[in-house]
Amino acid sequence: MITTIASIVRLCIAVILGGIIGYERQAQSKSAGLRTHILVCLGSCLCMIISINIAMDMYFQYGITNSDPERIAAQVITGIGFLGAGTILANQKERNVKGLTTAASIWAVAAVGLVVGAGYIVTAVAATFLVFIVLTIFIRVDDLVRRHRERQYTFHIIMRNTVGQSRRLADFFKKEDIQVESFQSIAAEEQPRAELIVSVSTFRDVHENKIILDLLALKGIEEVYTKPSDGKEKDM
Repeated sequence: MITTIASIVRLCIAVILGGIIGYERQAQSKSAGLRTHILVCLGSCLCMIISINIAMDMYFQYGITNSDPERIAAQVITGIGFLGAGTILANQKERNVKGLTTAASIWAVAAVGLVVGAGYIVTAVAATFLVFIVLTIFIRVDDLVRRHRERQYTFHIIMRNTVGQSRRLADFFKKEDIQVESFQSIAAEEQPRAELIVSVSTFRDVHENKIILDLLALKGIEEVYTKPSDGKEKDM
């Protein structure tokens, strides 16, 4: 039986450990931050404590030996999925999946709460430390890998100055999974030709010449230039 004092201590530890992970997510301006992680860890810990105490009560008061203290705790892992799904669905307006790391951190915090509730405090502290390391230090490794794979280009595009042509260009980049980082118009709005400087990035293994050829194949695109590292323009 977990005493009231021991239960309160475990709940407080759960608040602290959940707050450590939640603080990092809050600092990154994620959808699930400090309070969410604290509540998840606290609630998970409470479920584990109640689950153990109910099983012990059934045994000592009624002699029931087949009471399973893991049932309530097991439902926490399943039920926490709706919070994780919410952090992912909130970013579906963009054409890439975001929120997976925050969803995973919520799931991990729930597990930490269960471990605290079960009384394995040292294990819970170690797990929290490792989760925090993954969220803070490994992000630098992730950025290095991302920068290594990411290709960035800047194109000078001359095309017909119409709304339909602009939409056609935007649809091309979207279809080819090319992210437009910035663009600048260097021609007057009333001119029949639009001249744009477009900076793009992509994780696809595609050479700039291939993109230029595909752009020139679009209706209304007249010229495409790009700047190599030596600063000299080349065109196709």
